[in-house]
Amino acid sequence: MTFTKKFLMLMILNMMLIAISMPFNLHLETFIVLNGLALILVMVDYYITPVKKVFHIERIGDYKLSLLEEEIISFKVYNKDSAIATIEVLHEIPSTFECNNSILKGKINPHTNEEFELMVKPTKRGTFILKEIYIRRQGKLGLIKKDTVINCVEEYKVYPSLKNLQKYHKMLRKDYLLSSGNNIIKKKAQDGEFESLREYVKGDDIRKIHWIKSAKENKLMVNQYEPENNKHIYILLDTGRSMSYQVNAYTKLDLGINAALFLSDVACYNKDKSGLLVFNRKVDTFIKPSKGDHHRNRILETLYQIEGTKFTSSYEEALFHLSKYEKRRSLICIFTDIDTLQEVDYIQKSLGYIIRKHHVVMFLLKDEKLQEATKINIKNKKDVYIKGIAYKMSDERKKIIRALHAIGVTSIECDGEDIVYKAVNEYMKVKNTNIL
Repeated sequence: MTFTKKFLMLMILNMMLIAISMPFNLHLETFIVLNGLALILVMVDYYITPVKKVFHIERIGDYKLSLLEEEIISFKVYNKDSAIATIEVLHEIPSTFECNNSILKGKINPHTNEEFELMVKPTKRGTFILKEIYIRRQGKLGLIKKDTVINCVEEYKVYPSLKNLQKYHKMLRKDYLLSSGNNIIKKKAQDGEFESLREYVKGDDIRKIHWIKSAKENKLMVNQYEPENNKHIYILLDTGRSMSYQVNAYTKLDLGINAALFLSDVACYNKDKSGLLVFNRKVDTFIKPSKGDHHRNRILETLYQIEGTKFTSSYEEALFHLSKYEKRRSLICIFTDIDTLQEVDYIQKSLGYIIRKHHVVMFLLKDEKLQEATKINIKNKKDVYIKGIAYKMSDERKKIIRALHAIGVTSIECDGEDIVYKAVNEYMKVKNTNIL
């Protein structure tokens, strides 16, 4: 129980009356009477204001939340009392949920529901159990507030950014994705069954020109074919030390998960099969290539609860496992990061067989702090040292990418969320060629 401002005002009034009574030598009697009256009023307010078993709480809304997106946790409170209830609601939330105001206020009419919405921003993926909700009700006389705790257990799941995925899906429905810059990569039909005729555009294979139809239409027309389907697209996700660093508000692992999830969706949309391999010092998860809603949900449920580690990942384990299960030529998309040329030497040994049999693409995330360090204005010796180290590390990065290309691995460096577009566009390039 706590006291309200109204009670404090009452006590201030009592003190003023006691002060007025002092010249008449009645201050002791006045003190006893007024404070006794105040105590009686508080006791009456306490007993006529029921709290326990008066409120019923039911959670409503979506229990799927998006990482680093503003989300609403909703619940409704039912007032069983015959009087209006003025309440404050405090919701217990996980420490990984950012919340500007966890105390909600409202009035609930007798025998009615009132909905409350708590705005949160989850900063970590995974499953979170929300339990207690604290209700503080103002007394009917307005002098005190009574508290109660109601258990309302519900499981909330924080997924990779589902809102971003919805945005990407809108672009998918237009049959193209924007890469970095303003370039557009569209799905191109070829090497399959004849689908239709369309007007020639620059870059089309002249061997596909339909000369008879072109003569009739008085413009160049080309044959368009349905692309081959059921290609195998493997997504390899590194959860080791190199993926634990921050890029803006996300970790590199979070960005890799976003890209992996959407790439799987795009492959399914284009009637190909996607597989998933999550690895660190060993293979943690392996999902064979498939497609359909059940497969998509399985990948989503796997990706949202992945935890990063501080260990160095074993490519040897991951790639040996993959080569053991996959015999047909496939696209291998690896989301990882490499710090040194020595790591490339280690990867080269592990990639030997895979490169000969499959088309391998590696997506690396740029270090934003490193980029900032190369642009700092030099003011002192410390700045000279920092900038020098940054340029040395940037040069090492270029050597890493060249070394990967030299052994047959297409390596693509990405900025933040740009990894989603680049991953999908690289898949579309492969889809539009005879690489697989």
